[in-house]
Amino acid sequence: MRYRRDRSAGVIVFRRTDSGCRFLLILSRLTKRPLWEFPKGGVDADETPLEAALRELEEETGLGGAEIRLVDGYEAREEYRFTIGSGPDRMLVRKEVTYYLAEALTDVVRLSTEEARSHAWLELGEAQRRLRYAARKRILEGAARAAGCLPAAEEAGSDEAQSDSASRRRQARSPSGRARA
Repeated sequence: MRYRRDRSAGVIVFRRTDSGCRFLLILSRLTKRPLWEFPKGGVDADETPLEAALRELEEETGLGGAEIRLVDGYEAREEYRFTIGSGPDRMLVRKEVTYYLAEALTDVVRLSTEEARSHAWLELGEAQRRLRYAARKRILEGAARAAGCLPAAEEAGSDEAQSDSASRRRQARSPSGRARA
């Protein structure tokens, strides 16, 4: 099997409203099954992940320049693997995605119809429900915390829950990585 490494970058976009923060998700046109995700795309050889993330955000949503404000110091990474093709053409792809966080200063989105079917500004809970992958749900929660979009009680409870959950996962795994009976 052949092997390839890909790099992508994206932006988690939020805006503040009278009723709390809303997060931008787009419904991808590039997948067979419906997939809600953050605006993101490939990093070109001549650009940094941040440059790629901002380019992709503007290409996919029209948001850029004076319409957004980056949250300094926020960066999250996700790595995953998938296969493409079949038989002798089958390839394992290892993908690394770097996410940045930005506040939108407008709710106007000019969606790229080539890459997205739709978009939505969603409360944190609904955005997490629409995201398919657990890693992205966790990344979104961390972004919400960094943006100051979680009530103080939720932040404290979330930290404790994450710590307890991580501890349970470590205890439930044997050194081989298999779940203990």
